[in-house]
Amino acid sequence: MDQLFYGFSKEKMISLTFVDVTESAKILEKQHLSGPTAGRFLGEALAAVALLSANLGNEDERISLQAQVSGQIGGCLVDASRNGNLRGYTMIKILNEFDHSDSTPLQQVLGDVGALTFLHSNRKNVIAQHRITCNPMNLRHGLARYFNDFEQKPTAIEISVTSRDHNLHRAVGICMSRYPEGQSEDFIPLLERFNDKTIEKALAHAVDINVLSKMLGLDDLAIIERRVLVAKCSCSHEKVIYSISCLPVEELEEILEQNEIPEVICHFCSKSYKIGPAEIARLLREKKERQEQD
Repeated sequence: MDQLFYGFSKEKMISLTFVDVTESAKILEKQHLSGPTAGRFLGEALAAVALLSANLGNEDERISLQAQVSGQIGGCLVDASRNGNLRGYTMIKILNEFDHSDSTPLQQVLGDVGALTFLHSNRKNVIAQHRITCNPMNLRHGLARYFNDFEQKPTAIEISVTSRDHNLHRAVGICMSRYPEGQSEDFIPLLERFNDKTIEKALAHAVDINVLSKMLGLDDLAIIERRVLVAKCSCSHEKVIYSISCLPVEELEEILEQNEIPEVICHFCSKSYKIGPAEIARLLREKKERQEQD
């Protein structure tokens, strides 16, 4: 079961967030028929957006993370909601030149130029939007910059994603942030545990937040929140109908004339929706009636 743990050390005024998104990443890798390279990048992005979601407040809030890169994979789009739902996809799923190995360095498919867009929203509007240039693309560095620049919290990030036998095996991440009331002299020694690869090696050995907090010397860390994470899309037949209803009258008429049955595939979960001629005819009729009234 995928989970998010958020803990806080009152003594050092440092927060620690740990996420395990392995099962969600495996589900999405399978739904999108992704190769091991795209699967690992998707796993990294899901871990990143799950870490970001720890700061969401209200139940209807969500955070989206879009990575645009110059490399062959094209980028990705992932998001996480306050209630723990995760979804996402990479632009390119199969990279034949690189998928022969479970450990192809992601930098080979990400390229030298990239950008990260962070979108914080709720059901009604966009709360905040930020964009960071990231050359070359590195999700860990990009997230750390986001927390430092926009959240005003010195932060260290580590993400570990591995594949075995051409399938994703494990996807976890950790975020450590110092609150304004904290002291730099307490934070810097812990930051070195990230810089010297100590935390990276620990994540690779399937440790949890309790082990990590002890490694960092946060003995008073109290778990403030535990949240279940799950791969779940918010797409629906109703949303697809609404999208089609936004098409111009001419396009709706053309669909009917050609006796087509539109098929809409959700980018996030690959679910297919087919809209029958009767529904198209109803949408067309209602659209014409609205135009006549206007």
